[in-house]
Amino acid sequence: MVSTSMTEDRQLIDPTVPIIGHEVLTSALTRSVGTGRLSHAWLITGPQGTGKASMACLAAGWLMAEQQAASTDLLGDPLFDLNPNDPGTNLVIKGSHPDLLIVRPALEDNKSGQIKIDQIRAVSTFMAKKPGRGGWRVAIVDSLDAVNRNGINALLKILEEPPEKAILFLVASKPGRLPPTIRSRCRLVRVPPLAFGDCRQILEGPFGELPETQLNDLAILCDGAPGLAAELAECDAVSGYQALCSLLADQKLDVAALESLCDKLGRGGAAGQKLRSGIAILIARLLHISAVQASGAEPPLHTSFEQRTVRALASRHTAATLGEKQTAFVRQAAQADGLYLDYGLFLARTLGEVHQKTLP
Repeated sequence: MVSTSMTEDRQLIDPTVPIIGHEVLTSALTRSVGTGRLSHAWLITGPQGTGKASMACLAAGWLMAEQQAASTDLLGDPLFDLNPNDPGTNLVIKGSHPDLLIVRPALEDNKSGQIKIDQIRAVSTFMAKKPGRGGWRVAIVDSLDAVNRNGINALLKILEEPPEKAILFLVASKPGRLPPTIRSRCRLVRVPPLAFGDCRQILEGPFGELPETQLNDLAILCDGAPGLAAELAECDAVSGYQALCSLLADQKLDVAALESLCDKLGRGGAAGQKLRSGIAILIARLLHISAVQASGAEPPLHTSFEQRTVRALASRHTAATLGEKQTAFVRQAAQADGLYLDYGLFLARTLGEVHQKTLP
């Protein structure tokens, strides 16, 4: 359901959770407010799952506070402190602030999963109104990756003629696909992947009941994106990936076992979408790490169950071959899913080829 207006009772922010790893945005925002040069549009980019949309909600909660905070840093800029008892911030936390609009892809009657032009036009209408509570009007588009071409053109019109007392937060995991006209009209903030320790600390909240080994594996496999870790845990992609790694590490491939496993991991329809996406991300990661290993460089941090597979693949292929296989896999996986092909069959064929040795 798209939040065309945030009037339903839906908590957006948990003020008890510490802000970890997003100082790049909070610092830029407080500095802009402190100097009196607050940009009307912010483009928040970074890997998927790094909490960009959550950070935009936190920023909205801070900006829409109705009681001016007295605390400042050494430069005289306001501190990024959320006061959940502030009337404006409290309404944002509850998801019921009349001057906050969040736009996401509609879930009903929307096979494309896109944010459509009518939704972007609603942003223009919303931002042109006077603030209901006398402060800022804030709109969050989550994310630009899902906005179709017509929607992007409509968004550009908003950026060309920004209304007063209105802030637009645009979230994007793939900013390189955006037109330069969009990027040039926004204050760009790049949210980097979080460190392993930060991911581990964040994941202890929702997944603290997991065994230590599983929690560490999630923190490693998400590559600095704790939101991705949550998705991997939700669809149980890690256990399937671990089984794939075991099969690929063996000198002789058990083709029947691979086909059976891929059939389960590649189940179609909306019900299997998160699992297919999670497995694709993990396989691409495996090929990347193996390519780095084959090049002789120090590979990125990886789990204990990946080690044997990484060494096996690096012994069978050159770094260049593994890099080519990774690039081809990412492209073909998106095509197979988008064209509603037999995803399990695609996985089995692709991984069978990955297992085959190309080095003499």
